[in-house]
Amino acid sequence: DLFRLRVDAFGVSDSNIVVTHILTLCREFATFATVHSNEQIDQGLWAVFGAAISCERFIFDLSVSEALRTECILSMYIPFAEVVTRCSTDVQATFYWMWWDMILHTFWSIADDYKRDYFSLSNDWRRVVDTMLVTLSSILALDHKGCQVCALHGFGHLHHPRVGGIVQQYIESHRRELNRDELRW
Repeated sequence: DLFRLRVDAFGVSDSNIVVTHILTLCREFATFATVHSNEQIDQGLWAVFGAAISCERFIFDLSVSEALRTECILSMYIPFAEVVTRCSTDVQATFYWMWWDMILHTFWSIADDYKRDYFSLSNDWRRVVDTMLVTLSSILALDHKGCQVCALHGFGHLHHPRVGGIVQQYIESHRRELNRDELRW
């Protein structure tokens, strides 16, 4: 319904509040999963991170303290660890598949106007990308194929110099579990 209302702009007076709410959402995600259906959670995530509201952009507002931004990005591991690992549905049909796509698309548009060049980033932006690398690596380490493919999808948008080695190590460790299409992807 949110998108049918044609929200054209969403502004806030204090980005810190939005980032704190995203942090709380991630930390308490398992509670939401006991109260709401998978479909409701999926719709809610699309509303929060989708094009209409795009709350993830506030994580990259430099007026938000680096500590809060870092804590928020690291907390994005929690929904995968506590909820996605319990999902038996195909994650590629859910927001979880696009989570890091949305985060990273917004990041790169703000940080370097889509150049996606880690080495040309400021030290602050590199620390943000490094934090996302840590978070995605933690998600990849979860013993759940759905979480792993979400992390791999996210790595495809991260453009960090260490991604190639991490993905190659995953492939070597899981080669017998991957089919041809997964290896090509």
